[in-house]
Amino acid sequence: MKFSLFLGKYKNVKVFIHWTFSLLLLWIIISNLRQGMPWIDIFWIIIFVLALFFCVVLHEFGHALAAQKYGIQTKDIVLYPIGGIARLEKLPEDPKQELWVAIAGPLVNIGLFIILSTILSITGFDLENLEEIKINPNTIILYLASANLVLALFNLLPAFPMDGGRVLRAFLAIRLPRAKATQIAGGIGQFLAIFFIFFGLFNNPILVLIGLFIFLGAGAEVSHTQQESFLKGYKVNDALMLKFQIISFDAPLSKAVEKLLNSQATHFVVVKDDVAIGTLSRNEIIKGLQEGNESTLVEKVADFNPLKIETQQDLDEAWRNMMSKNKKVAFVIENGHFLGILDQENISEFVMVKSALTK
Repeated sequence: MKFSLFLGKYKNVKVFIHWTFSLLLLWIIISNLRQGMPWIDIFWIIIFVLALFFCVVLHEFGHALAAQKYGIQTKDIVLYPIGGIARLEKLPEDPKQELWVAIAGPLVNIGLFIILSTILSITGFDLENLEEIKINPNTIILYLASANLVLALFNLLPAFPMDGGRVLRAFLAIRLPRAKATQIAGGIGQFLAIFFIFFGLFNNPILVLIGLFIFLGAGAEVSHTQQESFLKGYKVNDALMLKFQIISFDAPLSKAVEKLLNSQATHFVVVKDDVAIGTLSRNEIIKGLQEGNESTLVEKVADFNPLKIETQQDLDEAWRNMMSKNKKVAFVIENGHFLGILDQENISEFVMVKSALTK
């Protein structure tokens, strides 16, 4: 993954750490040095942070392995300064399956809390006589146990994009349509987000950021699920684009720039001898200009490995496939022959038109 360090893999799930994670460690070192904290204390804080993020990796593997049980693969797990993300190919549509996938992560943290608490009990750790509140070899297990309990409880908040929002949606979806269940769960999440923002304005600015994160995440989940739900019952052929901009594989980028500026198109079909062989996006044009110049040939920057889908494939399935593979445009194939394209932006317009007609 771009800008990320590969750490390894387990059960075919790759784990990466994003480069911004180093900024977190750097901030911890600099901020504590400015306060005059000894290096040995900073060292133990770093050890605690790394151990905590190892617990985050185990949390994400809880989701990934639970999803594998239902035949859903995980593309990768990426660690960011704010936590980890397991990128599943899709979420189970069966509410009971989604419930287990969503709750698996917090259950891992609860399990780690019980294990670490047991270790503290066996070693005779006396919480009442605790004199030091800083992290050191004597207290790190206590802090890790507490952090895992906090992680579990925070993730079980009934708000997207936390696991608790998906758990709530799964329970609701047992009796309600998935889109309606998502709308209710999203509304509850946004109400909770507004409370966090309001309370945080007068008490803790961090709560304001958490509230904004929840509010935007809930809105995005509702919008995504409603669009996916609306696409059900339609085939790729229903949203097929037969008219699109083309460009020759041996044309200079100056020609692509001309087409880009003189039309609304942001993606072009690359042809060779009147046969569609790839796609060229606006981003690829800009990248080609930055790394070369206007005389650079299209074939040097185009994508010659386009996603191919069949005309009779379910439109919601095709859309999910495009989203998971980060493909804005896909080739539509019928009987082995290129017929047209499917465009993510055009799918959104298709939803808006059909939605307006059904009101």
